[in-house]
Amino acid sequence: MKRITKYIGLALAVSTFAVACNKNAEPVFNDKDAFVAFDKVSLSVAEDYSKDGAIFKVPVTLASVKGFEETLKFVVTEPAKNGAKAGVNYELVTTSGVLSFDSEHRTAYIEFKTKTDDTFTGDLKLEIEIFGNEEITVGSENICTLTINDIDHPLGFMLGDYTMTGNDVETGVSTWNMTISKDEEDITKVWFHNLTNWDMTDLDFYGIVNDEKTIINIPFGQSSKKKNPAGETLNLYGCDFQLVKETGSLDVTIKKDDAGNVLGLDFGNESGFAVGTKPSYLYNIIFPGITAVKN
Repeated sequence: MKRITKYIGLALAVSTFAVACNKNAEPVFNDKDAFVAFDKVSLSVAEDYSKDGAIFKVPVTLASVKGFEETLKFVVTEPAKNGAKAGVNYELVTTSGVLSFDSEHRTAYIEFKTKTDDTFTGDLKLEIEIFGNEEITVGSENICTLTINDIDHPLGFMLGDYTMTGNDVETGVSTWNMTISKDEEDITKVWFHNLTNWDMTDLDFYGIVNDEKTIINIPFGQSSKKKNPAGETLNLYGCDFQLVKETGSLDVTIKKDDAGNVLGLDFGNESGFAVGTKPSYLYNIIFPGITAVKN
């Protein structure tokens, strides 16, 4: 994978070395390896980003030593599954289908505006592909996926960052940051990032929200996709002050104010959480009585 900044830095370092070795030689720069690539191959923007007239810019960089004066093509495609529609979900501002570069402008931008609606469609995607020519090749980052995030998700009111407080078996009462995010396929499911305060690795566990959107049910025994450094699966268990619970679940109450805004979460006093490879081998235990405040 070619990295633009590393490539330019290496090229300059080589040219500097050549001058140092032979101060009388005229440095010759060879741009045969110049390439064009997206700065990032995955970007996201909220569907209401443009409500105040803002334009979302997708950067594309032509990596070379001297800088080329070039015009390169790009195309925008709408995937068959969850594809955004031009004129409905977005507007392409850079309508020419080309990007211009020179020695002073090595990064060009493909510009979009998003369109807002009141209907939940789920997140929608676009794919942007850039092309080289006889002199400029394309880097491995030649396709960028742009996700337009739907702000009308039925669980959007509870997504975001929380401050957790719990009683750790080793360190006592502690606080840590936790984030709730949506599931890409199931609108009744949310994901807890850092549900416990174990800082050895980032873990994600899920919960299911009831129809009334008042309770999140977190199943015990589920596995995180991320494994420990030894490659072992990490599981979430329930626990009280004596027993580890391999099965069952915990109902978490969503606390709201009179206006319906989420204040935080109440995990109750029946169970806490434990993380480990098996019930008899635990890395982290948080006793019952956990609470969370929405940031």
